[in-house]
Amino acid sequence: MQGILAGVSFPPVFDTLDPALPGALPIPKDVNTPGVQAAAGVTVKVIGAGCGGLVTGSGFPVGNGLIITNAHVVSGTTDHRIQTADGTILPAAVVYFDPEVDVAILRVPGYAGPAVTFAPAGRGTEAAVIGYPGGGPEKVEAAVVDGSFTAEGRDIYNANLVRRQIYVLQSHVRPGNSGGPLVDKEGHVLGMVFATSASQPDQAYALVNDQLQSDITQGKQSRTAVNTLHYNCAA
Repeated sequence: MQGILAGVSFPPVFDTLDPALPGALPIPKDVNTPGVQAAAGVTVKVIGAGCGGLVTGSGFPVGNGLIITNAHVVSGTTDHRIQTADGTILPAAVVYFDPEVDVAILRVPGYAGPAVTFAPAGRGTEAAVIGYPGGGPEKVEAAVVDGSFTAEGRDIYNANLVRRQIYVLQSHVRPGNSGGPLVDKEGHVLGMVFATSASQPDQAYALVNDQLQSDITQGKQSRTAVNTLHYNCAA
């Protein structure tokens, strides 16, 4: 069961090798603030059936009973649910699916949690990654933003070239963290975690807020469920 719930693999971020970056900043020792604790309280586990078993990731609320996560978390799956930080499980429907940027929006009729607030970040911003690594319990990991840039990589199926605005992070991120928030010490969401480095064990990547806003707007307008079984499981 632990293997089935281990979380899906990350998609390729770069079409070639990871680019050369400035020296990595040290991961802060303590980010246990009231703001981070509040953000952890609204971060959810996303669960789906398919791709050979149960698939899990993370997500967070963006308003009106909507949860944002990564498209690669729900691709090729059905029977979607979320599990809140207190263990409550609620049925969900995917209403928006963007396999290029790697964003999905789920509508959860029984969820009434508050929407997160967003904020920008810069190099040196101390932060936290919140999610459900390995399909296990919620975990908060300290993080620091190394910088931001435009990454040319592949969609979640490793098929087409795409360009994404991303943050480079130093943090301990594992499969299952996909779709979870990157938050500052005040609890504001800086971006959404979606991948790790292929060569640096403590380097990860998050989609910046500006990259997410168009998808969030379209997800809020959608009332029609997307049958993600029509899409292959992510690479």
